[in-house]
Amino acid sequence: MPKQMLSVIVAAAGKGSRFGGIVPKQFKKINNIPVYIYSLLSIKKLKNVDEIFLLINKSIKKESLYIQLKKYGLGNVKIVYGSSSRAKSVHKAFKEIRKVRNLVVIHDSVRPNFNFNLINKIIKNIDSYDGIILGSRVADTVKKAKEKVVGKTLDRNNLWIAQTPQIFKYEVLYKCYSSKINFESFTDESQLLEMNHFKVKIYENFEYNNKITTEKDLSIYKRLLENV
Repeated sequence: MPKQMLSVIVAAAGKGSRFGGIVPKQFKKINNIPVYIYSLLSIKKLKNVDEIFLLINKSIKKESLYIQLKKYGLGNVKIVYGSSSRAKSVHKAFKEIRKVRNLVVIHDSVRPNFNFNLINKIIKNIDSYDGIILGSRVADTVKKAKEKVVGKTLDRNNLWIAQTPQIFKYEVLYKCYSSKINFESFTDESQLLEMNHFKVKIYENFEYNNKITTEKDLSIYKRLLENV
């Protein structure tokens, strides 16, 4: 059976307000390579990728990024300007997809350690599902609280930390975007499928794949990727 072809969206349009500083975290450098480049280089190695879209903030000039992409042999990446929220930005890139029979892969650029060679192993697990997302089990005890007063302890056996990449069937995402549900505040596309009653499976991830949110996170990745 031939490998399923992929359309990949890499989200790098955030301003990184929690990270602080002038340069958004996805454009910070690890070993003199911008963070967002790591994922694109990993994606480039896959033979079954038809399209790659890079979402960026409107404040950044496309021309300068195209020059940088070509430097790393990524001239086939198409840059798309994002919108006012992550969900709306991903939707803009989704509308640029031309290979409607493909699976759609959505990944956060600030998770630079994911090995995309695992993608074809992961998508074998979709089977009768409409999408599959990377996730890790919650190891700590989780409390539900209101105004910092504990109200309930949640059963962590059923709790997962959602990560990216997240992979969906094109036709399913299309139906979800065409529904009447307002998705603009959703923090990932899995939530969009959930709200439209589609089935999403979790693929358990055991590797370090945390999102870069703080300087501490960046320093961890600098050590992790120092020999890459």
